[in-house]
Amino acid sequence: MISSSFLLARQIIFAERMSISVGDLLQCLVECSVKASRIAQGFREDQDGAGLLVEEKKPLERKGRVVQDYKTLADVLVQETVRKDVGEKFPSLQSNIKGEEQNSFTNSLGELISVELTDSESDTADLLGKVLDGRDNLARSLAAVVHSRAATCKRQLSTRATVPADSIGIWIDPIDSTAEYIHGENPDSDEHNFQPNGLNCVCVLIGAYELESGKPVIGVVNQPFFHKDKSNSSWNSQVYWGVNHPSGQYSSPSLRPKEPQQNPEQKLIVISWSESQQLQDILSTKYKVVHTAGAGYKALLVSQRKADLWVLSQPTTHFWDTCGPHSLLGTLGGGMVEFGDVTDLLERQLVYSGGGGEDNPEFRNLGGVIAYSKPEDVVELLHLLRDSGYLFNK
Repeated sequence: MISSSFLLARQIIFAERMSISVGDLLQCLVECSVKASRIAQGFREDQDGAGLLVEEKKPLERKGRVVQDYKTLADVLVQETVRKDVGEKFPSLQSNIKGEEQNSFTNSLGELISVELTDSESDTADLLGKVLDGRDNLARSLAAVVHSRAATCKRQLSTRATVPADSIGIWIDPIDSTAEYIHGENPDSDEHNFQPNGLNCVCVLIGAYELESGKPVIGVVNQPFFHKDKSNSSWNSQVYWGVNHPSGQYSSPSLRPKEPQQNPEQKLIVISWSESQQLQDILSTKYKVVHTAGAGYKALLVSQRKADLWVLSQPTTHFWDTCGPHSLLGTLGGGMVEFGDVTDLLERQLVYSGGGGEDNPEFRNLGGVIAYSKPEDVVELLHLLRDSGYLFNK
């Protein structure tokens, strides 16, 4: 006869196997982002590698004009590394890890090569050598980063919180702001204490979300080119994270303001250069409007309270652009909603499940984006857009 204690023990073990520690998942995603930043830095710091990065993607049409889009080998390698590491740590998530890029790359000889990672560092070095046209030193260096096993950072969060193992999906934007990454410029910060363009805008974005509801749960944003060490010309990265769970909300120390925020007379909005002149003129009547690169970077500026709002009126971002940063904003009492007539901020938050079908084959945020840290800022913005007639005349 089987004892009740034995059955209880089996139930506990089964439950543990079917759940994931939020702290463990966060740790894995943060360490993946650190590894990703090292890969991105490795390409930019290598004299041969920088010129071998780029493959043109299918041109995009934005507001009646064609915009050339790119992917780099760094994009593909970062995405596949994150997919491999998360899948090995949490096999139940493997089928729900999605990213921006296809896992193929064409080298200068016109050869289409699939970047499929195995457990062998030497196999990865050989594969990268083919894409890099025989740059074996760089290939071996990158392979060593991909297969490194040592923990890259201290424990980020200690919590007993868990999530069901079959309830979570992952969105990856391996290198957000690819154009800035390719150009490799490093301008000084402007009068607002941030850089509107350049390498500082490049971010690795990883977001975990609930498959059923689409709500963001964990977000990690890593700036690979946060600071350049003048003594050896190497780059240092900075990582930010946020966790939204029924048991509590948590954020990285790097996200918490070190000084009390001032209340400037004029609030600041960050937007893309492609926004209509009509919208820019309306916003400028009430706000300081600053153009910056990168969806993830704009959202990060709002999370850091360096900007009050990020406004995007067009359907030009995707789930992988916003899922990770959305969680950061959630820990501040903020969030991301569709651009337009928002009547209930809680009910109109962006969600990250669905998509891929006929209605939204490219997983776009079809209604645009407003990112905020304070709900009252969204209300104030919408009053302006309504009073100006913009929302009714689009």
